Amino acid sequence: MKQHKMPYRSIAVYVILLIITSIMAGWLISNRMWVWLIVVAVAMATVVVRLLAIYTNIAKQVDFIFEAVQNNDNSFHFSEGPNKVKNVFLNYSLNRIKEVLDNQKEQIRQREKNFELIMECSNVGIIIVQSNGSVLQANSKAATLFGMERISHINRLNFLSNDLVEVLHLIQPGEQKTVRYQTETDEMNLMLTCAAMTINNKEMRVITINNIINELDSKEAEAWEKITRMLTHEIMNSLAPIASISNTLISSKHDGEKIQQGLETIHSTSDRLMKFVESFRQLSRVAQPQKAPVYLADIVDEILHLIDAKDIDITVNIAPTDTIVYADRTQISQVMINLLKNAMEACHNTISDTKHHIEINSIIDAAERIIIDVINSGQAIPTEELDNIFTPFFTTKKGGTGIGLAISKQIVRRHNGSLNLVQNQNGRVMFRAVLD
Repeated sequence: MKQHKMPYRSIAVYVILLIITSIMAGWLISNRMWVWLIVVAVAMATVVVRLLAIYTNIAKQVDFIFEAVQNNDNSFHFSEGPNKVKNVFLNYSLNRIKEVLDNQKEQIRQREKNFELIMECSNVGIIIVQSNGSVLQANSKAATLFGMERISHINRLNFLSNDLVEVLHLIQPGEQKTVRYQTETDEMNLMLTCAAMTINNKEMRVITINNIINELDSKEAEAWEKITRMLTHEIMNSLAPIASISNTLISSKHDGEKIQQGLETIHSTSDRLMKFVESFRQLSRVAQPQKAPVYLADIVDEILHLIDAKDIDITVNIAPTDTIVYADRTQISQVMINLLKNAMEACHNTISDTKHHIEINSIIDAAERIIIDVINSGQAIPTEELDNIFTPFFTTKKGGTGIGLAISKQIVRRHNGSLNLVQNQNGRVMFRAVLD
């Protein structure tokens, strides 16, 4: 280590001088040597003034270094040249203090960077909330979930859902809650968990947010697929020979009228069951999409040529007109046909003095997702049916299979998108498909 002349050496000298002069002053007073007392008193005053000057200089330098570090000013450096300054060791010590403080601040910054990196690498949204609802920090996943560039306060999420804001305010460490709401483009089903954290002696809540609707849809689809395959295997093995034998007996017509009627009943029943199983098969065997770029307008034009709209006005608004989707053309066409047929049936089942209309609208949002809306002017779907409209084989239509919307939802999901009912009121029922 470098050896430096210490300012404390001069301080020690002045202290010794002060002690000596104090002793001398006492002796002079006791001997009433007033002239010499005045000389000693002047010397004492000089020593005290010098000590105060040294103390003031040290205090100013120490105050300067702490103020500079507090203001993130790391550019200063005290001279340690013995030919330039008297207090070489003091300056050296202050520079060492500065280095230690800088190292500590750098370690803190590095820990903060690591913490931010961990937050950003998480596949769930994370926000750190203060007691007053202010958001100290939020990762990009949380901002994406809420459709915001920056989240400064919980109350700013009121435009999404009041229930969401209430849950974010009330959730406590160790709790897990869910909240569901509908945005303009998606249905959100959020699971929130909470943990406690202390930063700068302040209690914080770390809230993790995850949209579980895709996970629920995926598990639901997986469960349906397993059930469907099992039922298909068992029922097909049972019905295939029945259908074959009954058809043979019907053709022979040698067992009398009653047997003939019975066999016809068996045949028609087995035929219905075969159709039911075929619907199951369609639902469980939605193939993985073979994606390729295709103009959305070409798909819509092709569908409109296949469908007889009769007395319904259909308007198409695709913006921009050259919108290209990277998708399986056949599958997306099937989705559009299902949605359009449902819209037409809703219109036909609604009595109105004015001509019914259907709108097919498409836009590209800020996240470069393609939003496709199919809107009809029919009656709203009854409330008691809303929870089941995407449930396989649920139908209120005579002769309907109840798999159109279920298959459509599976197809859109396999394109990493979503299909939801976003508006449901008399005169305006809108289904929205979102394709990434």
